[in-house]
Amino acid sequence: METHKKVATAEEQEIPLFPLQRVLYPSVSLPMQIFEQRYLRLVKESLAAQTAFGVVPIMDGREVGSTPEISPRGTLVNIVDWSQLPNGLLGVVVKGMQRLTVGSTRVEADGLLLGKVRLEAEEDTVPLVPEDMDLVALLIDLARQLGVEEYCLGGNLVAALTDGLHSENDEGLLSDERVTAELDRATLVWRLADLLPVAMSKKIALFDVVDAEARMAEVRGWLLALQSR
Repeated sequence: METHKKVATAEEQEIPLFPLQRVLYPSVSLPMQIFEQRYLRLVKESLAAQTAFGVVPIMDGREVGSTPEISPRGTLVNIVDWSQLPNGLLGVVVKGMQRLTVGSTRVEADGLLLGKVRLEAEEDTVPLVPEDMDLVALLIDLARQLGVEEYCLGGNLVAALTDGLHSENDEGLLSDERVTAELDRATLVWRLADLLPVAMSKKIALFDVVDAEARMAEVRGWLLALQSR
């Protein structure tokens, strides 16, 4: 279902924004329940036109009610699935694509926030190497503990782990086409950073780290700090 049109990176364009009390990174999927009218409109229009929108962290305020203060850093997302939930609400799954920076914003009559954003270029794919296996294993373990394998690992990686050919510590994972289609060094770091219990300020600052190698070093630093608690 990932057929949405991408926003050009060369110039600033206005898109709808969905503020959340969390950070959402590129390649990370997130299930959401939609009930406010402004966001029902956002989802309806996004699905109809196959367009993306932005998810940005809230710095002050709440997800419901009046317009919150947002971070200027966030992620362009696509809706990759939707359904009516058992509770009657609209459920969607969004997936992060590209980092964005928000410039000026305005609020429409129904409270929907729009912002002029500039997108960062998509990163080149950098394959995983054996030295990354400890982080791959940690990602798998955390996703299982939190019950988010479907959204954090992706169908290809889950399939590679459940067919009995590989364990989470098996370097053979790195040559499995299902895994290489799902994970590279950039996506590994984004998805692991999403799950680690660190301050939102640190997670937002990760948007500004320019390449996957530097982000991997930053996240390894987070892990050392967590282990020393």
